[in-house]
Amino acid sequence: MPLNAPVLHPIHSIEEANSEVKTFVFRAGAIAGESEPGQFVMVWNPGVDEIPVSIADVRGEHIELAIADRGDCTHNLHNKQVGDLIGLRGPYGRGFRIDGSRICMVGGGYGTAPLLFAAKRARRDGKFVTVLAGARKESELLYVDEFMDAGCDMRVATEDGSAGFKGTVTGLLSATLEEDDEFDLVLACGPELMLKRVCELTKRAGIHTQVSIERIVKCGCGACGSCDIGGYRVCTDGPVFDAAELEGTEFGCWTRTKSGRRIPIQSQINDLRSVPSPVFTPDYEPMLETELCGIRFPNPIANAAGFGISGKLLYRYAVAGAGALVTKSVGLREQEGYPNPTFFELAPQTYVNAMGLPNPGITNYGLEIEDVKRANVPLILSIFGRGVEECRLVAKYATKYQVDMIEFNASCPHTDFVSMENNPRLLRSIIKAIRDIVHPVPIAVKLSPNIGDIPGLAMTLERAGADAITVINTVLSRPIDSTLDIPVLGNPTGYGGKSGRALTSGGKQVVFELYREVKIPIIAVGGIFSAKDVIDYARNGARLFQIGSALVTQGYGIFRRIKSDLNDFLDANGYKNICELVGEAHRD
Repeated sequence: MPLNAPVLHPIHSIEEANSEVKTFVFRAGAIAGESEPGQFVMVWNPGVDEIPVSIADVRGEHIELAIADRGDCTHNLHNKQVGDLIGLRGPYGRGFRIDGSRICMVGGGYGTAPLLFAAKRARRDGKFVTVLAGARKESELLYVDEFMDAGCDMRVATEDGSAGFKGTVTGLLSATLEEDDEFDLVLACGPELMLKRVCELTKRAGIHTQVSIERIVKCGCGACGSCDIGGYRVCTDGPVFDAAELEGTEFGCWTRTKSGRRIPIQSQINDLRSVPSPVFTPDYEPMLETELCGIRFPNPIANAAGFGISGKLLYRYAVAGAGALVTKSVGLREQEGYPNPTFFELAPQTYVNAMGLPNPGITNYGLEIEDVKRANVPLILSIFGRGVEECRLVAKYATKYQVDMIEFNASCPHTDFVSMENNPRLLRSIIKAIRDIVHPVPIAVKLSPNIGDIPGLAMTLERAGADAITVINTVLSRPIDSTLDIPVLGNPTGYGGKSGRALTSGGKQVVFELYREVKIPIIAVGGIFSAKDVIDYARNGARLFQIGSALVTQGYGIFRRIKSDLNDFLDANGYKNICELVGEAHRD
């Protein structure tokens, strides 16, 4: 299991690898013992940022990371000294699957780094390895001597011709395959356009290929979906993908900013649409069918807002069994969110996050809606705003998307937006305003336990026109690193929201109390990990159930597992439909 929270390690050694890259070695036995070639760690530069870095080598209890000077965080790391403390967590992701006996490895720039670990593992297992490494000039070539020391057939390409083949590394690959196409496997890492060309060449040659993809990574463990590519999360489903998996995705065409907005990889690319997914038909599940606010749900299990910004990823939740889909919270303007760390584990199955509401803005979200609508399950659009007029504008644009429900996020506890649920008069005015705009689309309002009187506020919102209440959002938390005595989260204030197992008991109690006070439906969120949690929430009064943190520990399969267990429970206890459970605890 990976370490899911940053643990401080002193830098053991630092060396100049080339004109742009330094190698950092850490004694990190717990990570080294779990690491496989192609995986990565999250590197926390305290007070600056946290970034994903591929593991270049493992030697006993030591791991080596090759870090290029590419931005504020890495530039600051390049100024560190031996003994300075750096946080590490991981290893994360799916690495290279080193099959066959003759392997060609293709690296571009500092993308060559994770191939060293792979090459050493392959050579240890007696495989023949040819390494093709490319750079703009000789001084930027990486790990040439180390590959040769490992017994690899080493070949280099430089664009200026200062060493080896004059041209790109894909040009060298093309020439190599013309001479020898008997490789069983090609592994590649580097810039995306380079990888796209590698896949074209190896497909033509009929050689199985795996490529390591780079995307914006925030949580590192599959929670936030910021690293999405075609519905795959690079941090968990990758970073290594079979070339065939990437066909039909945006690979080589467009990527995303920190906000989640789509941008072209090449300036001449104008089409940022996805290749359409097949139209999906959800399962017919009579014992789980649910109606809420006039909407028919094939089953009452949904994802929680924030667990996936892309329409393709939400679509995958539906295919995995979700009966409704909830988008990322989207506001009027594009925003990137906070620096990392933005998400990590506080205790088993309990997490803290301070994402900072990253989103592409409501006017840029149409392409995601277009992708997710092909799932054919009810779609709940989560929105937020900081005042009545801003919320009017968001709601007005939201009506263009023809969603089934609006969920107004009134309770993000770690942004300048935190005051919203603490200002009932303002919140009531907002709900009245957007009610007039989005009607007849129902509105749910998402509240947190960070306020003193949830039932009182919920009754106020019910009178203002809210159609449902979603509880509970995350609990305010400010984790401090005991060694450095500084906040761990990248939020400048250090605050975040706690989620997961720690919220299970409290969430159920809030739903129980709320059911006695409001007549509108209750949507439960907070610490749902099993069918028992759903049953308890339902008996306390909830009708729809959103899963968040459990997606980190149990993956997409949690939707089908919970549904299967619910069907078994209902059948064994003589219920005809799950709605018969709603409020049962109040009838005991």
